[in-house]
Amino acid sequence: MNKNPQVKPSLSLCMIVKNERQNLPRCLASVKSYVDEMIIVDTGSQDGTPKVADEYGAKVTYFEWCDDFAAARNYAISQSSGDWILMLDADEELVVELEDFLAQLNLYPKVVAYCLLRYNDTQESPQRIAGNYVMRLFRNSPEIKYVSRFHEYINYQNQAFNRNWISYVDGLKIRHHSYNEEQIQHKILNRNIPLLERIRQQEELSLMLLYCLAEFYKHTQQPEKSKEIYAEALARLYPHLEDGSHPEPFNYIPSLMYELGKELLLEEDYETIQLICQRGLEWCSNYPPLNLLAGATLRALGFPLGAIAYFQECLQLGKNGNYYRGEPFVVNYMTTYPAYDMGNVYIDLECPQEALAAFEIALSFDANFTAARRKIDKIKQFLAAKV
Repeated sequence: MNKNPQVKPSLSLCMIVKNERQNLPRCLASVKSYVDEMIIVDTGSQDGTPKVADEYGAKVTYFEWCDDFAAARNYAISQSSGDWILMLDADEELVVELEDFLAQLNLYPKVVAYCLLRYNDTQESPQRIAGNYVMRLFRNSPEIKYVSRFHEYINYQNQAFNRNWISYVDGLKIRHHSYNEEQIQHKILNRNIPLLERIRQQEELSLMLLYCLAEFYKHTQQPEKSKEIYAEALARLYPHLEDGSHPEPFNYIPSLMYELGKELLLEEDYETIQLICQRGLEWCSNYPPLNLLAGATLRALGFPLGAIAYFQECLQLGKNGNYYRGEPFVVNYMTTYPAYDMGNVYIDLECPQEALAAFEIALSFDANFTAARRKIDKIKQFLAAKV
């Protein structure tokens, strides 16, 4: 492993692919001038993907698919020789804003992996995503291995990464090219759900994978199955909620807790949702959706000032950028949503001027937020009638 900060480290691109003839050229073209080798592991393409990879000068090897993304990625790493590994998917491309990023990698010997911002090519919409930093650039070390057969992630020294081993590269990003809704539905119904159900028959799914499966069922309009999986996840999570022990792995636990909390709020199960908010904010205090959930819960329980404090915290997280970056969430959770909810609390408190100001804040983030616009119009009509 090259640790000399004066020597430019070598970089290997590693990918696993299947039937990616259309996407692969764009991805390989984005990285070709920055990497020393390109390792392409094909898991059963029938569209000529290996030929495309070969034309770009990649080293192509084959892996017999076994319903295990981690195993395939670990095999790809085993074929590489670089000091560092860059892991991409075919529907992504590398966006380089800092040409000398390689020279920086050896400056911090304690850093084992770098997180890169991953964003969708439709990011200009109001529903843009925050917190989507992914660990895709890491040292080529036998102590780093992918785990989890689906939604795989890397461990170091047989344990989850701690913050002392991780840093961020601001001048290096990953652009994800989005699929249309029909393609997403097809992928979920024909690959993701069947794969997770096969794994579920063989072994206990992690909380992360239960969350994924529940969301896949919800996305494909199968609410009863989604509810069943979420109930299983809550039962598995409950011992952690009671004793405060940190669930491991922690991947997507904040998102799972938020989704469970939303449903519990609808069911008016305030005892359980308070426990979810308490533990969730102990474990991840700067995750905006959990703060929003805590505010909504306090409003429902009749504690408006406490609710406002949590909505203000959401806005503050968005303002200072000190929010949890471990998993993606919609930016609105720290902009329009808390401002709008705060306005509604001020209406409950019969404070029209404060409510008006809160709704104006919501509109400052999204001028097309019609719900806030309607509330503003009503408040202005009310104030005009009092004059």
